[in-house]
Amino acid sequence: MPTIAAGARIALYAKPGHPQAPRLAEELAGWLAARGYDPVADAPADPAPALAVVLGGDGSVLHAARRLAPAGTPIFAVHLGTLGFLAETAAGDLYPSLEAILAGRGHRQRRALVRVRVLRPAGGEGSAEREVAVLYALREVVVGKASAARIVQLDLAVGGETVARYRADGVLVATPTGSTAYSFSAGGPVLHPALPALVITPVCPHALNQRPLVVPASAEVALHLRAAESACLTLDGQQVLSLEPGDRVLCMASPLALDLVTAAPPRFYAHLRAKLHWGGEHK
Repeated sequence: MPTIAAGARIALYAKPGHPQAPRLAEELAGWLAARGYDPVADAPADPAPALAVVLGGDGSVLHAARRLAPAGTPIFAVHLGTLGFLAETAAGDLYPSLEAILAGRGHRQRRALVRVRVLRPAGGEGSAEREVAVLYALREVVVGKASAARIVQLDLAVGGETVARYRADGVLVATPTGSTAYSFSAGGPVLHPALPALVITPVCPHALNQRPLVVPASAEVALHLRAAESACLTLDGQQVLSLEPGDRVLCMASPLALDLVTAAPPRFYAHLRAKLHWGGEHK
């Protein structure tokens, strides 16, 4: 990646409520200012920061990603606690890693986002549709039940072709980044982050033959909510929108993407071994 010259705007995001984050953010702001940079806490996407430093965990990265993706700002993520799949750098390595990144010796990992459109019948089931929302997710999109005792009924179409009808707790559409999160817990496969694909994973389906499905990222994935006592749309576990029977949720790879930046070259498989305890030497 290119050198980030002095005077550049550096966004700082610190995990709310974390005992270590405020002190570290303040210290980091002073460190950057002393080197001629312009640190800005919780900076918006406009004007675009040259770099964002996130202090926290994967949840904090997801928050920053949705905010800064339109600006194309690369994110340097530092975990404050357990090792995450997105926040790879330890707090003890913050300053030498950041020094290398500012000097142009960083390594970018491009992570795809998914664009989500919610369409609702204007006058009841079968009528013309109106667009209710356009949203973005880095990890996964979930159409699921909002009531613990109920299920949802969903029709799935991929590229305009009907695939399945689900009676389940929900159905999720995950990016390769999200394949190691909720989708993995629900029995979905792990995808390498560079793959141009999406994973469709039913959550507790009421049919043993309904399994996760990997589809091209270029295909539109449509989830049509047929029936539910109450249902909701959740993006990256952080955004929720109430859904109504007849709503359609359309998912497709977004032209927007997130660039994660690290000082060391990415080592996806070593990261899997460490995080999922698959064994073997961590060399």
